[in-house]
Amino acid sequence: MNFREREVKMAYIREAILCIAFGTSVGLLVYGFFLYFHIDIYGWNLGLIFAPLAAGYAETMLANRIIGSNIGAISAFILFIDTTFYSFILKNPTLGFNIITIGSIAVILQAAFPTLINFIILVGGVGLLSYLSGIFKKLTTPIYNFFEKIYYKYVLKKPHEIEIETVSLFDENKSNNLINSLDFYFITSTDIVDENYDNLGQFHATVILDKDKRLVHSDQKKVETITLNNLKEGKDKCLVELAEIIKESGGNGVVNLDIQYSLIGLGGDSYQISAMGMGVYLK
Repeated sequence: MNFREREVKMAYIREAILCIAFGTSVGLLVYGFFLYFHIDIYGWNLGLIFAPLAAGYAETMLANRIIGSNIGAISAFILFIDTTFYSFILKNPTLGFNIITIGSIAVILQAAFPTLINFIILVGGVGLLSYLSGIFKKLTTPIYNFFEKIYYKYVLKKPHEIEIETVSLFDENKSNNLINSLDFYFITSTDIVDENYDNLGQFHATVILDKDKRLVHSDQKKVETITLNNLKEGKDKCLVELAEIIKESGGNGVVNLDIQYSLIGLGGDSYQISAMGMGVYLK
């Protein structure tokens, strides 16, 4: 690091410390204001919320003005520690661990770290609900099937069958003939040293298949067969699409071909099939 870079770095550190100190001072003033005028709800001072917010806001505004960027609202973290220590240890060390203190700490954390807490709540909460809904579905499906069969047998007086004739059956031979007629090379290996070729760059294609919800109550073996055929059909469509994209760029093959399967959507209600590789023109 040369002298000029060291000087710039020291100047940045001084400016950052100034912004943090300013934000911390503003937060302490706000907290003192709320304490002095006893602005609280059921003995819980609202300064615990507004002091970290004020500190982070003041620090960010000053940092954007004199540095030109946000340095992370460090003063909000400092105020979070200060106010929590004062309120729950010095001021009331016998407060105890109960629903009031849990709620208070949660609100303080939300005020001090809004982005992190919102991420945990939204992503973790949605993920937990999705997971629980999947378990609930697994538990309730057999019960639903049992009563549905009774309803068909004794009320409707007809066999319990799920109509899935509209699901198209995959013709693997027809699909293979289509791929073979593309005049295109699909190569999974990366070793084509002996071949004379032009590298056209990386290409990818994606196909998304929705799960057929009518198959939920059908025979498990039939479900597996239809699902496998749908995935094969989707894979071949993806390969054809990839070949067409590369051919439009002047290529006639793909090297290091990789095919990936994944579940997407809330509760995994769709399949995503991706094919990717290096497009080439084999001479």
